[in-house]
Parts: sequence; C-alpha cells; structure tokens
Amino acid sequence: MAVDGLLGGSLHLHGDGRRDPSATVRCGRAVAVAVTSITLAAACTGTNTDQTNPLCQAPPTLSPAPPASEASLPAAIAKVAEQVQQVRGLRFKRRVVPEPVTRGQIERQLRASLETDFPPDLAAREDRAWTTIGVIPAGTDLRQAVIDYGTSQIIGFYDTRAHRLVFQGGTSPTPYQRFTLAHELTHALQDQNFDLSRLDKLSAACQDERAEALLSLTEGDAVETQIRWARQDLSSDEINQLQDEASSFPPPPASTPPFVQQMFLFPYGNGQAFVEALLNRDGERAVNNAFRNPPVSTEQILHPDKYPSDMPQTVKIPDLSDRLGQGWSLLDQEDVGEGWLLMLLELRLSTGNSEDAAAGWDGGLLRAWGKGSETAVLMQTVWDTNRDASEFATAMRDWIENQGAEVNESGTTVRVLFGADRSAVDALRAAAAQA
Repeated sequence: MAVDGLLGGSLHLHGDGRRDPSATVRCGRAVAVAVTSITLAAACTGTNTDQTNPLCQAPPTLSPAPPASEASLPAAIAKVAEQVQQVRGLRFKRRVVPEPVTRGQIERQLRASLETDFPPDLAAREDRAWTTIGVIPAGTDLRQAVIDYGTSQIIGFYDTRAHRLVFQGGTSPTPYQRFTLAHELTHALQDQNFDLSRLDKLSAACQDERAEALLSLTEGDAVETQIRWARQDLSSDEINQLQDEASSFPPPPASTPPFVQQMFLFPYGNGQAFVEALLNRDGERAVNNAFRNPPVSTEQILHPDKYPSDMPQTVKIPDLSDRLGQGWSLLDQEDVGEGWLLMLLELRLSTGNSEDAAAGWDGGLLRAWGKGSETAVLMQTVWDTNRDASEFATAMRDWIENQGAEVNESGTTVRVLFGADRSAVDALRAAAAQA
C-alpha cells in the first residue's frame, strides 16, 4: 500500500504551533485504495471483531520495485533526513533512499497502484451502493473519480510493501518539495520503528474502521512532524516560498465528488488533531505507544478522550438475499464509522448539526443488495444512549428528504433503508423484518 502527501490543505507554519480547531478536515472512510503515504503493521487491538465480509478480496500482490541506488544521497536530501529524525525523535534502522521523480512519473506510478488496488468490480459495486444512499451523484464513475483525484493531488508517497519513498522533485528540492519529503521520511521512520505493514493487513481484511483509524494516526503524525520540521528548519523566506508553491497547485478535479474528496482528506487534519492530543498527554512517548496499540475507530480519532478505552460494538446484518426474493444477491458491505457518518451528514446539514448527530456512535455497518438495475441498502448503527440514537435518527430523516429511504429506530439501534426506488425500500423493509 502507498501512503501519500496531498496537494490540498491549509498550511499553518507561522506562530506558536497551535492550529485553529475549526480548520480540522472532517470526512469519512477512506476509499479502498492504496494512495496515502504509508501502511502500518501490528496486530489488531481490542476485543471487537467485525462481521466477516464475504465480498472481501485482497488486492493482487505486485512485484517489488527494483532496489534504490546505493549512491550517496544528495546533500539537500540527506540534510532533511537528518533533521526529520531529530524532530520526530526516532532514528532510521536501515538506509532509506528517497527517489525524486517528475510529475509525469509520479502520476504513472500512482495510476498503476490505484488501478490495481481499486479494481473495476469493487468500484462498480461501491458506486451502486453510494449512489443509492445519495453520497455521490447518479452517473458518477467512482473508479475514475478516485484515479483522477489521486493522480492530480498526490505529490509523494511511501510504499510499505516495497519500502520505497517517492516524491515530486529533484536533487536540489524547493522548500515545498522538502516539506513533502519530510512527510514521507516520517512514514519511513514509522515503518522501520513500528512496522506499517499492519495497515496493509487491515485493508486486505476489509476492516475499514480499524484501517482508517490507523491511517489517521500515521498521516497525522507525518503532518505534525513536517510542520514542526518546517517551523524549525526553514527560514521565513522559505516558508513564504513554500506557501506560494502550495497555492499554485491545481484544485481537485471536478470529476471527484465532495464525498470522495473528503474521504481522501480525513486522515490528515483529523489525524493531526489526534496526534496533538496525544502529545499534550505525554509527548512523543504517547504517540509511539499509540503505534504499538493503535486506535480502532474514527470515533477515537475524532474524540481522543475515547482512546484507548472506548471500544465499539460489533454490528451484524444477515444476508437478506433469499428474503428479498429470487435474483437478489449481496452487492457491498462496509463499516460505517463516526467519520463516515459525519461526512455523509455534512453533505446536506450544517457542520454543527452533523457533529451533534454523529456523536455517541458505538458501531455501524451497511450492506447492499442488487437485482438487475435495482439496489437496496441497509445501514445499521448502534449508539451509546437512546437519546444519541434519537438525535441521529432525526438528523437522518432531515437528510433523506424526499429520496427513496426511511429511518427506523429501536432503543439504541437505528436502521436506515435506502432503495433505488420505493419498491426496493418496501422489499428491504419486509426482508429486514424477518431477520
């Protein structure tokens, strides 16, 4: 899996190092692709075990990249590597050789990774489910939207399988290219000290929430480190140049819906806020311990006080194919975390109302079924209290407006039924009542 540095996002490099909490990026589950700058390793923690996903297929194993040259690093790159070690308080255990490449080269490498890790069948199934729910517009080519965004917005990545570090730049990198390099070097440090292959394992097992939580920790640590590096090791003129370079990059492509864009962005801003909370607890030791005992949900990322003790409930939805009738089959299954719900809600509701409605999440899952062109989706969530469940149910009723959907609540459980048309919702309701 590759973990990446994105073009977008505000840079907060001047001042005392504190960020405006309102600048935190909010969004949902990352798309099932490998385009961020690292992957983590380590066994899953906690007692929660997710419902087995019969549709889960591990991406094909790619041939490892050829080993990087053993030639001496250019002085400018070697200097950044030494500085990042000092800022993060970790040391490289083996040689890492950053590969400076052109924009065209990084686009080709990312396209190959995205096309492999987000195959057409998976994309088509997820496209149908998300269109039925209403988080992406009808007619969206989800796979192309993901590829367009990744190849236009990612400027560096660390490949956890091949242990490669690639960044857009040259042997005498500009301030912004060194800023990107600092981010990716942090991923290499994380990999060598904490084994980032865990992220690959979670993604291959389709454990969406755990993977997103671990990715958020990883990206948040890299964002925090690169910003601290910039404040410490760039001059004021270089920081101004960095910000000018960042502002010159193109905006996200119009082909990528806001929901997909926010899923790409979630680990960065929210992960950094989580890491800052850990640093306030016990400095870098708390961050290092979090890599050894990773967060397990986006709820813990959004509410650091819930880490590590608040473990989500397991939510199970039976396969309703037979109850739906002849011709229906399971189409898609995904974890539904607080981050995913928050991103969904913010598409149509205010940020404040969305945050209030998503708070109190305690577990979630969705399953989708298809028959020809018909699609039905059942999203089931559990909440800490009846009041939390009722607040979410009310928000979802406002959210669905007049589309083919309905909300049912019972105690701390909320079910939302979506259909491509009214008949699909009716069939799903009848089938779910028998479960």
